[in-house]
Amino acid sequence: MWRRDDAALAFIGSRRGLLLLLVAALVAVACWLLLASSSPFAEKYSGTREERLFDKWQRQGRWDKIVSHSREHAVQSLACQKVALMAQWRQGNTSVDLKECLTDSREVLTSQTAALMMSDSYMLLGMPAMAQRAAFDAMVKTNGKKLRERPLRRLVEAALVMNQPQLAMKYITILEDYSSSSEWAQSMKLLAQHPELIYHYPTLSKLRKSYENAQDAFFL
Repeated sequence: MWRRDDAALAFIGSRRGLLLLLVAALVAVACWLLLASSSPFAEKYSGTREERLFDKWQRQGRWDKIVSHSREHAVQSLACQKVALMAQWRQGNTSVDLKECLTDSREVLTSQTAALMMSDSYMLLGMPAMAQRAAFDAMVKTNGKKLRERPLRRLVEAALVMNQPQLAMKYITILEDYSSSSEWAQSMKLLAQHPELIYHYPTLSKLRKSYENAQDAFFL
């Protein structure tokens, strides 16, 4: 008679046994990924569903979507609340106090997505130092090379706006390794090597002039 170990080895050696083991392994991996994506740990880094939704709308300039959503639903994320204020202001609501977008600055960076959203908001407000700090925080919260690409771009832009070409070059060198950013990095390298050329770039030029003529803060 076979021993139990011999029977197990015979089962594993069969094609059916291998197929069943493969299916079981795939199911286990799928369950692990599902749990990981919905866990508090994942939200700490990638952000909540609400934050990812607001981030997408802000990047698309869909201020109307943000305003309508915030009116119909209770906004949970502090970062999303700030972006909702920004959206109202962008739609012409002059009663909005934009200083509210700058309060609780440290507490608002609860995830990578939240930090990136606030970096975008600070840049829109002409505050590159705060945008830089939020982007750096997003870098810290990022787990994976691909996810660092967006905050790296912001760090380059902020450094160029604040006339910090050497710091910009540091991040540009890293971005050159990204195939999707290599061309962009080359154009930014030209600006870092010749800072006076920034005035030929409408958006960066506007931000530079705003930075030179307004008070900015590293972080509140």
